[in-house]
Amino acid sequence: MSPHYAKALTLTLVILLAGCASAPQQHVLTPGFEAGPVATETVTDVEGEFQAALQLMQVGDWHAATDTLAAITAAKPRLSGPWTNLGIARNKIGDTTGAEAALKKAIDVNASQVVAYNELGIIYRRSGRLEQAASIYNEGLKVDPAAEDIHWNLGILYDRYLPNPAQALIHYERYQQLTQSDDEYLQAWINALRAQLGQVNVATGVKR
Repeated sequence: MSPHYAKALTLTLVILLAGCASAPQQHVLTPGFEAGPVATETVTDVEGEFQAALQLMQVGDWHAATDTLAAITAAKPRLSGPWTNLGIARNKIGDTTGAEAALKKAIDVNASQVVAYNELGIIYRRSGRLEQAASIYNEGLKVDPAAEDIHWNLGILYDRYLPNPAQALIHYERYQQLTQSDDEYLQAWINALRAQLGQVNVATGVKR
């Protein structure tokens, strides 16, 4: 059983999307017009189209969003946000190959596009490329050590797929700290891992 997490997202170009299958709802930030250091294009002429694509994603019209975002990336290939969203949209319609390519392009354009690392890790995990998933998640944490979703997904990865209780505990605890979560299921998982690692007195539940 996985917990349900909620958080307020107030930035202009932020969208709430379903993501990792390990959690019922994954909150994915999709920054808009972040470009790599060599970019020279302006963004004002595609901002309207990008906002339209975000609206399509919000209502779950993934095919239309894919078409719109593909047009934006063709016109402005040095903008990382549209590539990231294109990867998310393509993944939603089952085009995992296209999704992977778009997310890699987002990182190539802007190595700080942390959402792309997280989404790419989800694709790797779902396709059984577990070591690659761990690697790309950890690359994302180098970009942003406080990336909540990546800590959550690494916790899941090390807990269920690449059994490493110590690493799973680190990332679950970090996720809990960052989100200030009081979710009872998450706490139960953390307690179980602490007990497994001998970090708690099982009789009292007190962490050593």
